[in-house]
Amino acid sequence: MRRSNLRGYKPSRGAPQHLKRVPRLPMETTGADMNFAIPVRPLARRPAVLEGTADPNASLYPGKPFSLLLPLLTRSVSLLTLLLQDGAVDVELASAAIALDPGLAFGTLQLANRDRAEGDDPIWQLPLAVVAAGREALLQLLQRAPRIECSGNAAKQTRLCRLVTNAVARAAAAHLLARELGNSMPRKSYLSGLLFELPAIVRLAAPAISQAALLSTMCHTLPAAMVRAAMARMADDEQEPPGDPLLGIVLIADAVLAAEAEPASLTAALEELADSPLWHCWPATGAGQRNFLLGRCCEMANWAKANLHGLDPWEFMARLERRNPWE
Repeated sequence: MRRSNLRGYKPSRGAPQHLKRVPRLPMETTGADMNFAIPVRPLARRPAVLEGTADPNASLYPGKPFSLLLPLLTRSVSLLTLLLQDGAVDVELASAAIALDPGLAFGTLQLANRDRAEGDDPIWQLPLAVVAAGREALLQLLQRAPRIECSGNAAKQTRLCRLVTNAVARAAAAHLLARELGNSMPRKSYLSGLLFELPAIVRLAAPAISQAALLSTMCHTLPAAMVRAAMARMADDEQEPPGDPLLGIVLIADAVLAAEAEPASLTAALEELADSPLWHCWPATGAGQRNFLLGRCCEMANWAKANLHGLDPWEFMARLERRNPWE
């Protein structure tokens, strides 16, 4: 049985040889030993699934809260399918593949929390979520979820890919902030930043899904503070200064992305952000350090956008642990 190094994203070994033959397509810890030694049944033909399925009868885990099947990137599906067919699943490599696809990350967390009792904290770390979800359920998810590349017209596909790119860029900036500020968990911050885009993805991919259905699924899967913040962002509501450092980090990273979208006013926007109440949890962080961190967040977000499709997931996540991945 292979013991995973659950202290970081950096893979303990290189990508398996058969993964290196997967073409590039457009477009994180606690836990126990993980060794899925049960033979994999042949994969059946993937049935047609409505984009953003929210049908209780189509649940990945009957008798439990329904599964919201969001569109996935074909590249993520191909890589994770190959990884899950190994005799012993490398949770680090699997987590890296999942971490670059918000739809796949949310699906994995749904499966990991399918037996969560009311009042229990949700599983909120990717390596542990991969273990809790189980190989068979993950393979079902990969078979049944729709693909972004098959999501309606070209304009819709482009917008979905842009949302995925923004989600990864925000996650990378949140990871950097958490590491530099020192009192938050970088990997949880990354995951929070990745899934902050979730309501926008659902609204585009599956507009027929009601807000109540989305809220129900998110509340069963994600921390309550993140659900409230993500839903407030979608409704463009004003938010109180965050008392949770994790939430503050994600909101700062999100504001950096918003500032980056308006290059002409970027400098002024970052100066205003440096004086924002979002820094409520870090009163000892002065204006100079805040401006320095915001500049590095911009560099990180731009690096993530530029390398999301060019680097293998495990290389992307390993470089994310460096102080300056762009160097």
